[in-house]
Amino acid sequence: MLNAQGSRKMLYETVFLSSFSVGLQGLGLLLNIFLTKQLGAATVGEMTLIGSFYGLAAVLSGGSGFVSASRFMSEELGCGGNPHRVFQYITRFCMCLSIAAAALLCIFADFPGKLLHHPELSAPTIRLLSASLPVSALAACLKGRCYAYQRVYLPAIAECIEFLLKSCTLAFCTVFLIPSGLISIISAFAVSMIAGQGSTVLFLMLIRMPHSKNCNICSFTFRRFLQKTLPIMGNASLVAVLSSTNDALVPLTLLQFGNSTEEALAQFGEFEAIIIPALFFPSVIQCVMSGLIVPLLSKANAADDQHTIRLITERVFEQTVAYAFFIVVYLVQFGSRIGTMLGGDPFTGVILRFMAPVVPFIYLEIIMEGVLRGLGRHNFSSINYLAEYIVRISVLLICVPMFGFYGIVASYLACNLSGNAVRLFFVLRLTGLKPVWKRILIRPAFALLAAWQIMLLTDRLITRLQLPELCNMFGCAALGGILYYAILHVINQPGHPYSERSIKHEYRSAARNSCT
Repeated sequence: MLNAQGSRKMLYETVFLSSFSVGLQGLGLLLNIFLTKQLGAATVGEMTLIGSFYGLAAVLSGGSGFVSASRFMSEELGCGGNPHRVFQYITRFCMCLSIAAAALLCIFADFPGKLLHHPELSAPTIRLLSASLPVSALAACLKGRCYAYQRVYLPAIAECIEFLLKSCTLAFCTVFLIPSGLISIISAFAVSMIAGQGSTVLFLMLIRMPHSKNCNICSFTFRRFLQKTLPIMGNASLVAVLSSTNDALVPLTLLQFGNSTEEALAQFGEFEAIIIPALFFPSVIQCVMSGLIVPLLSKANAADDQHTIRLITERVFEQTVAYAFFIVVYLVQFGSRIGTMLGGDPFTGVILRFMAPVVPFIYLEIIMEGVLRGLGRHNFSSINYLAEYIVRISVLLICVPMFGFYGIVASYLACNLSGNAVRLFFVLRLTGLKPVWKRILIRPAFALLAAWQIMLLTDRLITRLQLPELCNMFGCAALGGILYYAILHVINQPGHPYSERSIKHEYRSAARNSCT
């Protein structure tokens, strides 16, 4: 059961990890802006495209070590088995797979450069990239083990060290080595990946986890582990393949619209380096919660505790929807100024405001995927992602040659709206959750209406005082957010018809009705 102590622990972990993630994503956004100014949007677009294909290689060769470790070790801990044996299965499988993939890339290192006629894809560069694949796979397994033992602060510290090393290496190469021709952008990317992921492996390997009491008892055999992990790997691989295919088609379809190669890569780089990070930057809380609920739901599912599953799902749904509504209003109000502040042109701000209504679907997707992973429904995720990317790529192929950059926006909106509507229906049906829509939708909308008025008044006041634009944006966000969550807190007080006590009473009533 998710008792009060467990809820507080999850809250503390969420706050801790969110603080780290906000800092890292903020620094990552600043790094993208720095690289765009130093190298140009077209070069950043090229590096983003290379990073997409590198991510595909890492997923195909890594065996989804993070998800497998966090989920299967949590299940083993829940049933009192031997999680260390399970971790051995995961690391052996992932390392064999990644070393084999790296060896193949080293043998055929000349092939990508000849196929794509790209001078920077030389054999030494490909070998550098392949050397980082086993390191990446081991780092993912070690992070998943920490999540299974609910020591979430350890991967957070490791990711902080990793980001600092990666960004410093990439910034040093950008300022001193790339302009003089001593190193290519792809080689700089490979060196930064090896430095960052190597630090994560070294740090997490020094951490000792608790020993299992039943050291000779394990509910898993290696054959059963393969049967359970291959669908997870297939799901992750399918998503990575479709994502890389979509990324590769964006510049090609922009060329069909009439853009030059440099213009196509520049627009792709601006979309991936500024617009998408700006939309996803506030979602760090949902990313953290999605990772935390996987072991919790895995344990509850192993114990057939449906009440805890419904309770966890409802709480994260309510928090996500309430938070996403506030982000939508903030982007509508300040999207143009955010786009200009991040180094983009006015068109970037227009796109941010235009895409604001899809934010609740994006953030709910992050949470729902965590629910599906925790309950072991990877097959549905694979099918839904396949359908979602078919919609996205189809709209991309049709609309971008006709409307240019607006076609990219249309494809992103179409796949998110359709895919997440189906995903939401399945999650509600799977968990048996019957959410109180008045509590989830009407209550946040009422609180948001009052908060928006305060934001408008604050915006006008600070504008008249001629304070810096950054103070204006932070002041409006702070005052509006405090008022918004204060109203929600008042509504949730005991005795209110939409309070936590009322929700628990509805759960008990629903449980009695289902038993009847």
